[in-house]
Amino acid sequence: MCDETKNIVSHGFEYCYDWKEVMELVLAATLKAGNDNITDIEEAVEDAMRTWMTTFQGWGLLSSILPAGAHRHVVLSLAYASFNWNLETGGDYSEEKVFDAVKLVYDNIEGKQLKSLLPKFGVWFEEIVDGGEGEERKKNFTVFFNAKWLLEVKFIVEKKRVNRNLLELAAEAAVRAIERDEEIEKLEIPPTLFGVVKDKFRDAEWVRNYWRFKAEIEDEEEESSVHELTGKLVWPVNVGEVGGSECDSIGKISDHKDDLEVNKKEDAVADEVSDGCDVIEDLIDEEVSEVPDITEHEVEGMFSMWLFLCLALVVGGLLTGF
Repeated sequence: MCDETKNIVSHGFEYCYDWKEVMELVLAATLKAGNDNITDIEEAVEDAMRTWMTTFQGWGLLSSILPAGAHRHVVLSLAYASFNWNLETGGDYSEEKVFDAVKLVYDNIEGKQLKSLLPKFGVWFEEIVDGGEGEERKKNFTVFFNAKWLLEVKFIVEKKRVNRNLLELAAEAAVRAIERDEEIEKLEIPPTLFGVVKDKFRDAEWVRNYWRFKAEIEDEEEESSVHELTGKLVWPVNVGEVGGSECDSIGKISDHKDDLEVNKKEDAVADEVSDGCDVIEDLIDEEVSEVPDITEHEVEGMFSMWLFLCLALVVGGLLTGF
């Protein structure tokens, strides 16, 4: 990966650079650490990488990941020393001899040592996420450089299961019931066997760490699924109000329905009364038009009678509605 993506730079480092020496450094670091502790191996690899990148074998990788201006003086010095190589004092010409001569000069100048050109980098192990029983002895190993680019190089490291005799087979079976390193000292075995048992215990821990990681991932996924399901099962709260129990919400919804039904009945009665009054007014107008010679006093009497009938209809309609 280059700058967190696959591009032409990452393709070049993947297919055009020989990472064999880096892989050999990693394997040698496991022997130097003297145990299977991941932290100890990572520290050993970092120390080996710092030394190796300032050698002729590692200069190709170092110079390719540095900005051009950072190591320009070294490149010019190498070109000058190569062009002016003295066979009498330096012997037969070789690129490695030229590099060693230039490195010797810069390592004796304060602040100009080649190790000062090293970029920030780190190495770490990671468990393989999408794996099964076949990956229990494998781990991802990442080398990260923060230089001209953010370059991330990934390897897969596999710890072989080695049993060369019955003693190692017996020790492997014995450590299956041991959870902590301190328990080994309590075993009633000859002192000469403790070394083999401890080696097998560290080998077992390498495998156990893989299954512990898998269990943690599964627990997190299960917890996430439970939270998601719980969120979907939450009872909807009443519109316009937040909080309250389910019973409160149900009661408020029921009351709201009752209010709506009462309002609907009141509206229906009001519409009926309004329609009745309109009919009565129309009848009054017709009767008055049919009796043109009636006196003003008689008209007032008839109007009072019709008004009384109208009120009676209104009261009757209201009583019927409720």
